Amino acid sequence: MIPFLTTNQTAPPLISALAYALMIFLVVLSIYGAVKYHDNPGFVKAFKWIQFVQLLALYAWYIGFRLPLANSLPLYHCRLAMFAMIFLPDKWKIKQYFALLGASGAIFALGYPVFDPYDFPHITSFSFLIGHYALLVNSLVYLMNHYDKTLLKKYRIIAYTFILNLFLVGVNQVTGGNYGLLNTTPFIPDAPIWIKYLLVSIILSATLVLFDILFKKRWEKKIALEKIKF
Repeated sequence: MIPFLTTNQTAPPLISALAYALMIFLVVLSIYGAVKYHDNPGFVKAFKWIQFVQLLALYAWYIGFRLPLANSLPLYHCRLAMFAMIFLPDKWKIKQYFALLGASGAIFALGYPVFDPYDFPHITSFSFLIGHYALLVNSLVYLMNHYDKTLLKKYRIIAYTFILNLFLVGVNQVTGGNYGLLNTTPFIPDAPIWIKYLLVSIILSATLVLFDILFKKRWEKKIALEKIKF
């Protein structure tokens, strides 16, 4: 149990081709499960509890071992979305924003996994995997059940993203962290901070708008079917 909870950093675990293929398969399985069982109360509640326990365990480790603010704040994009999916009321604009962020962010994180530098198995790697799969399911379930096109305009999605990322740039400067991958950004780690900020914000905004368009079309079909029934 001690190696599982150690704070002695080594290197991020290597991912074999087989392990990566399994991770992608579980992404597809998670999406299938969310689409098929989004209206099953037991399924919905189970994944919210999985997310809650995962966050509780991770932050108990952070607090118990007094990990530095550079990596223990709940300010990663997906981490923020995890808390939002559990604790925010369903009809809030910001929850719908974080559901879009959680669905797209979980797919990106599991498709391009960046583990903490600890030997596997470790609480951070388990939290990364369990947390992102649960986030993917919870975000999709929310969007399937509660998406409302009148809540968020595209300009709000873009504005929220740029404001959030600007805030994270400031946090990174103070703590030395890499929240939002805005300090050490994949593929452009040595670029000036303003280029990282713009590129991450533009790519993330475009992804969220795309997801919003997809769910807006589903929402419009759902409303049209309900009108036909009446």
